[in-house]
Amino acid sequence: MSASSPAGAGAVPTARADTPSPTGQSNLRVFGAEAVGTAVLMLVGPGSAILAVDVIGVYGVAFAFGLALLAMAYTIGHVSGCHINPAVTVGFLLSRKITIVEAAYYWIAQLIGAVAGGLLLYLVTEGGDLDKTGVFAANGWGDDIGSPFGLGSTIVVEIVFTALLVFVVLSTTTVGYPTGFGGLAAGLTLAMIHLATIPVDNTSVNPARSVGAAIFSGSDAMTQLWVFIVFPLVGAVVGVVVWLVVHDTGLEDASLQRLLGTRR
Repeated sequence: MSASSPAGAGAVPTARADTPSPTGQSNLRVFGAEAVGTAVLMLVGPGSAILAVDVIGVYGVAFAFGLALLAMAYTIGHVSGCHINPAVTVGFLLSRKITIVEAAYYWIAQLIGAVAGGLLLYLVTEGGDLDKTGVFAANGWGDDIGSPFGLGSTIVVEIVFTALLVFVVLSTTTVGYPTGFGGLAAGLTLAMIHLATIPVDNTSVNPARSVGAAIFSGSDAMTQLWVFIVFPLVGAVVGVVVWLVVHDTGLEDASLQRLLGTRR
């Protein structure tokens, strides 16, 4: 039985490293794709800020994040679905598109990729000395990153905008969505999220990205990191709920039946 096949009543789905994922690839190939994809997101996203924010500004950084996701979507999407974000993986897990074992491969790969990307940027900037952001593009709030926004604003931003990202990504996998446009929708969504929220907390909506920057920042980012792990994951749950309301016809049918007092 593969990881994506239905389990029997009361059974727990299991998966091996060589078991095909929902994309038809082995979990080891999914692991490799997610590690590479997340490393690329780190190098191009935070990397654009760390190396060139003085040249391209926050608009350039925002589009760099979007372009990185867009490029990876069409490069590794057929292998892993191109989550490259633990919150997106939570969305796929809660929507029952992957199993918990498969999700574990994604999460571990994403963290490894993020740390690897952060390490490469740390080496390029000669131990952070050439970092143009002063905080290694780490997420945070208040004086730690020179933001006028506080913790409350940060929490709202991370929940709402992660929910938006997860909603869009799940929507592109819904039956009836135009084939081939999912990567474009996801990339543009990530870019517009950064355009709106970089001034608040340097934009996370991705716990792996936050970890990859925080551990090399040499600042207080590690003490604030928990916010950028907890609340993007909360946002993922909200995103799944919104996706169910908008796209799940089964949920609509069940609600209508309850309203009419009928049963299947």
